[in-house]
Amino acid sequence: MIILLIVLVVILIILLAVFIAYKESDKIILRHTKRSQVTTFPDQFHLPFENVIFKNADGITLKGWFIPAEEESSKTIVFMHGWGLNKGNVFHSTYFLRKKYNLFYFDFRGSGESGEGLSTIGYVETRDASAAIEKLLQTRPEKCKEIGLYGLSMGAAVAIYEGAHNAAVKCVVAEACYYSYEKVVARWARVHKHVPYFPLVALALYFAKKRLGIDPEDFSPKHNIEKLAGKPVFIINGADDSLSPRHDARKLYHAAKEPKQIWIVPNATHTEVPMVAGQQYKNRLGEFFDKYL
Repeated sequence: MIILLIVLVVILIILLAVFIAYKESDKIILRHTKRSQVTTFPDQFHLPFENVIFKNADGITLKGWFIPAEEESSKTIVFMHGWGLNKGNVFHSTYFLRKKYNLFYFDFRGSGESGEGLSTIGYVETRDASAAIEKLLQTRPEKCKEIGLYGLSMGAAVAIYEGAHNAAVKCVVAEACYYSYEKVVARWARVHKHVPYFPLVALALYFAKKRLGIDPEDFSPKHNIEKLAGKPVFIINGADDSLSPRHDARKLYHAAKEPKQIWIVPNATHTEVPMVAGQQYKNRLGEFFDKYL
């Protein structure tokens, strides 16, 4: 009788773990029901801009801003925000680049002002990035003869993938970029939910792959940064980043081909480099685009 009870308890624990893991996979392939609101807009800084509305390959409506350079320019930088953020979160720390370049900010699916859609921390978001660049090339070809990418966190992973697969892209800035999809999910679960990798995170990743029908790990920067194949890349990371640690940034740097740069910023946590580095951040970012775009 005791053995039977033990067996039943073990089975119940296993079933509970499977159920929790399946539900946790929703946090990996998350439909944004509590999206962050866009609270920063170009007109608050008295900047001219155009609202841009376009659709991705999945038919989801995406929204962005096109901000022309102070002086006529054929060069445009496309900005990609992080998971759970929106275009306004990267705008306030990068709009200074308008002095020389056209700027294009857009919201990924399920974020900001864009339409609903599942977030996969990089996989489906690559379709959004492709649609953004295609829209620019179709509607503003004279302003987009040269295109550079800037990505933050998840957006950095997308920027590396898009840069590796899109001939129109000339250079890439990857800030606070994760190295591996599976590792960043495991790290996020451990840091924010105190959930161990085995068995819950491992099972959640399994269900995520089954529900997507592909392995998002294939879209990780670790598998794509080498495919930039000589396109300049600038890797920026906070020294105290617990989600995308500096040793991962160095692994990406070593995997990349020349020309490449890396900057590890002391005392900066995840996505906080602009605030910590101040004017030096503006100088380094501007110098990279001036040299390679």
